[in-house]
Amino acid sequence: MNKQYAIAALCVPVFLFHLSSSALSASPSPYATLYQEICRIVTANFYDPVMIERDFPDIEKTYRAKIDAVSNRHEFSALINGMLARLNTSHTYYLTPSDYEYYHLGAIFSQIPEIGKIFGNQTVQYPTVGIITRKIDSKDFIATVLAGSTAEKAGLQMGDEIISVGGAPYSPIRSIENHVGKDVLFSIRRIRNGPPMKIAVRPVLINPKKEMLDAQKASIRIMEQKGKKIGYIHIYSYAGKEYHDELVSAITWGKLREADGLIIDLRYGLGGASPGYLNIFNPDIPVLRMIDREGKKEIFDSQWRKPAVYITNNATRSGKELVVFGAKKYNYATVIGEKTAGATTAGRLYPLSNNDLIYLAVKGSEIDGVDLEGVGVSPDIDVPFDIRYCRGRDIQLEKSMDYLLNIL
Repeated sequence: MNKQYAIAALCVPVFLFHLSSSALSASPSPYATLYQEICRIVTANFYDPVMIERDFPDIEKTYRAKIDAVSNRHEFSALINGMLARLNTSHTYYLTPSDYEYYHLGAIFSQIPEIGKIFGNQTVQYPTVGIITRKIDSKDFIATVLAGSTAEKAGLQMGDEIISVGGAPYSPIRSIENHVGKDVLFSIRRIRNGPPMKIAVRPVLINPKKEMLDAQKASIRIMEQKGKKIGYIHIYSYAGKEYHDELVSAITWGKLREADGLIIDLRYGLGGASPGYLNIFNPDIPVLRMIDREGKKEIFDSQWRKPAVYITNNATRSGKELVVFGAKKYNYATVIGEKTAGATTAGRLYPLSNNDLIYLAVKGSEIDGVDLEGVGVSPDIDVPFDIRYCRGRDIQLEKSMDYLLNIL
């Protein structure tokens, strides 16, 4: 294709899925052809041609020698991700239908005909309960619960360890894909070394872009303390202008309009933000006042002119990092939390002949001449946060609240 589509988005852990094993024989591995297909895509499209010419031939040779030992799809996926990891670059990994990123990125790139075809040229949907998980020390923990999701309504919390789902080990897609519209039991541990709890959650089938926007809208709230109103919004995905439009709408017309301070949560989810989104802090945009015939005045102001905080952690990635960099450099907002991921290449999705997907870095990026890839953005106020067994308590949010209340 002549037209290039690229977007910076979340690079998150890959969860693997199984297919029937293929017996080893004297004939070539059934995965050898697919391996060659992947290597051709990487060679032709990876953003750093110097690395491809200098390093990739040896990497390709090393992993090609391992192909004959691969006996199933699970092993092949692990092998390819091992190979891609040698490129030491963000937005570069192998995805299968057992990864929720397969659907999130598929929805973003569905305008590419080859990607749309994989999903039947229909709206991309996937099974979800509205959680993002992290594997820590071989255990699965809930890193965040999407606002308004079935998981939130059922009572799952940030910090919960997922022991099993439906009596089987947890997998983000496989655990729930056969339970859409009906309850499935999550066995979780909320207290370290505590007894397991069972919580019934009902998965839904939804477009992931809609899921993220709905959660963003549901996250908007006003928290009142010490006579002050602190507004809060969690932007789970910035991969589309509609997410920023919702923020502007909430400031101009919605709940955030009357807040004294603002917290914008950029942890987890997808990137894709434009540095131009920082224009909401531009004080030189005039305020519009409309006056009706009775003399009643109504103010329209799309700018945020009061104190603001961005919350970040090591899962704040790509386009979100560009916004955080600008906010910190030009003193638009205070950054609180943890250093961002340092994942700022631009990725493009490529379909494979077996309908799996390769996400590949196709462009580097610099912001004000600074390359954040592998570097990230350090916060103004560092607040480390171990989510394990936190029982829903968010110390980074609490610190952001305290900071705004103090300066107000």
